[in-house]
Amino acid sequence: MITFLRFRIGRRLARLLGDRSDERGMALATVLIFGAALLLMSATVVTVSVSGTTKAQTDVNWVAAGQAAYAGVEDYQAKLANDNSYSQYGTTASAFSKDSTFTSTNNNPAFVSWEPVDPSNATGPSYRYAVDNTQYSKTGVLRVQSTGKVGTTTRTVVASLKQSGFLDYMYFTDMEFGDPATSTTGCPTTSTYQWAASLSSKCSIIQFAAGDTISGPVHSNDTLTVCGSTFNNTVTTSAPTSTVPNGYVVPSGCNSTPTFGISKPTYTPLLQMPSTIGSLIQETRSDLTASTVPRPGCLYTGPTTFTFNGDGTWTVYSPWTQYTNIAGSPATSGSVSSQCGTPGYTSAGNTLGSPGGQTFNVVPQNLVYVQNVPTTSTDPNYPNTSAKTGPGNSKFFTSAGLPQNYTCTGADGSTVGNGVGFPAVNETAPSSTSYSCKNGDAFVQGTVNGDVTIAANNYVYITGDITYDTATAANDLLGLIGQNNVYVYNPIGNYTTTYTYSCGTSKKPATCTGTTQHTNALLDESQSDRTIDAAIMSVAHSFTVENYSADSGNPKGNLNVYGSIVQKYRGPVATSGGNGTVNTGYTKNYSYDPRLAFEAPPKFLSPVSTTYGITSTTEVKTAFSASGAPMS
Repeated sequence: MITFLRFRIGRRLARLLGDRSDERGMALATVLIFGAALLLMSATVVTVSVSGTTKAQTDVNWVAAGQAAYAGVEDYQAKLANDNSYSQYGTTASAFSKDSTFTSTNNNPAFVSWEPVDPSNATGPSYRYAVDNTQYSKTGVLRVQSTGKVGTTTRTVVASLKQSGFLDYMYFTDMEFGDPATSTTGCPTTSTYQWAASLSSKCSIIQFAAGDTISGPVHSNDTLTVCGSTFNNTVTTSAPTSTVPNGYVVPSGCNSTPTFGISKPTYTPLLQMPSTIGSLIQETRSDLTASTVPRPGCLYTGPTTFTFNGDGTWTVYSPWTQYTNIAGSPATSGSVSSQCGTPGYTSAGNTLGSPGGQTFNVVPQNLVYVQNVPTTSTDPNYPNTSAKTGPGNSKFFTSAGLPQNYTCTGADGSTVGNGVGFPAVNETAPSSTSYSCKNGDAFVQGTVNGDVTIAANNYVYITGDITYDTATAANDLLGLIGQNNVYVYNPIGNYTTTYTYSCGTSKKPATCTGTTQHTNALLDESQSDRTIDAAIMSVAHSFTVENYSADSGNPKGNLNVYGSIVQKYRGPVATSGGNGTVNTGYTKNYSYDPRLAFEAPPKFLSPVSTTYGITSTTEVKTAFSASGAPMS
């Protein structure tokens, strides 16, 4: 470059000097000074150019190191996608991971050293990462600290990863027709989607009615049937556009137009549901604390009631429960965890088996599992009539094989029931097995001040409003998971009411009393709302309202759900006329809890196959130098 500049300056000087008279000496001096200045400038340009080349290389390395750090995050994401249990792998050698629990590194070199982005270029850009899994069992979130290296330049980012799955939606349904186990004949008895089969006219297709409002993302693996509903967020379906061009169908006789706040339903691939919640019982095992279950939850046996008291406590009544933690699979031994209450009956009360149950702190950021009463004699919670496992080493069971001070009756003390208050007085049970004495059913209500998931081996009954405490709502989160139906309790029965009326004559007025006999009528005929703040999941069946079609002419109010609804089959909550007007049951008013996009209730179930999405990414102080030494 210097030679080139000198050549150009020399030629200019020669042109200026040629054929000039001596009287132009001042001009010559000026030209000489200008030429010298240009030479000085040329040297300066060369210096800046060389310095700029060095800085440009540094800038390139700095950018590339950041890209390598993100490549590390993507590598960890890919490993999670291939193995949902990958959160158990890592090392506590890094300060970022010091409070985590791992089983091994699974021979992943990126946990302990630099790993090349391109395996064929060992000296090129590389990364290493550390994992913080301390919040994974509580919120479903993993934090990854990834450091990228190019040359001697390193940069570090921290990313929060959460499974992409059911809780990304306010409403998720696998099948849009009624549950074959409870609906009329004509529906498929196997997992067949409407868009893939020709359904009988007798099969119950459940619709979104005119008064329904869904405020949150909606997805169905099946064909949506819509009559005049309002959707205020995205709506997706796995029904092929070749079969369902509009993404939804309108039921026969409907004269209302739906409102889609963002766009009409669009296609997205199937999201496969698990077939069972059986894996969740593992979260109550005490023999896995060094590996996959560092914080065991609580195991309850038989029908169990949970009443949230709004002050951080709940009252739990679980007469069959002997051990709240187990060891082995299948279970061979048990233990009692102080966080789960005191099993057994005492005349003084305030134990799990005493009438009224026991009040204690809600299990923090964990899962409780309600199992059926075991039928295998080697199970620690099997009803052994000779064992002394009750409080104070008392005998737990009577000679009849029932817990002390317990009968398999309803609330009236004589009707066949589950012994924990169901069926209610005058209630007609939906079926002979609805309130079984030995089923793993959970009955839930109250004001939630805590962060917990309740999973039931059989049914979950929502027996009253479930709301987050207004003072702590930002930290309150409830998950409800049923292997079978999740019911909104709405009992019917046979009963008599009395009324008064004027009788007699104008000269001799009188008041008379009459009676009305109610048969299979709602025990509560008021147009009251039901409010549920929770993430709700029915793995094999539906989220539905008990007796939703009973007592025509007495519709309920709104079914207010704040959270998420996930179900195998579409569960009915009402019946409606041709224009979508609700005749019986509830009008839907569903709103998404936006926190579920970033965190899940503790140990909530995930899809069979899933990916992990990045919910946040932040660049932080560099964690490692190029030599691999930690940087303080």
